[in-house]
Amino acid sequence: MATISGVLSEPIRVADLPLPPDVAAEVEAICRSHPKTYTRSQRAAVRDDFILRALYAGHRIIATTGSPGLTIHAIDLETADEVNDVYERLRAQGHRDVCSLYPTSWSDDVAIITGSP
Repeated sequence: MATISGVLSEPIRVADLPLPPDVAAEVEAICRSHPKTYTRSQRAAVRDDFILRALYAGHRIIATTGSPGLTIHAIDLETADEVNDVYERLRAQGHRDVCSLYPTSWSDDVAIITGSP
């Protein structure tokens, strides 16, 4: 997937992005391994995490969380001023949870955090 740098003209809803088949199988295996542990929202969070890791590994992302799910607004901004401008604009639009993400490759050996004990 080609990645466009900068502020996006239209935000990208992560849940709408395709998950490569091999990554989808990995997500299902993780969620099936503890069916009572993963709620619907936690399964969605795991899926979003793997999508970011599969499609945006190594890119700096500014995203919001909320009712539509994780939404990407900017990718690979060059300066701190650009980042601050995006944060201010998103907060002015009513987004309470604005975050910076730097996904690693889905194949890297890292733990999935679900919020469960």
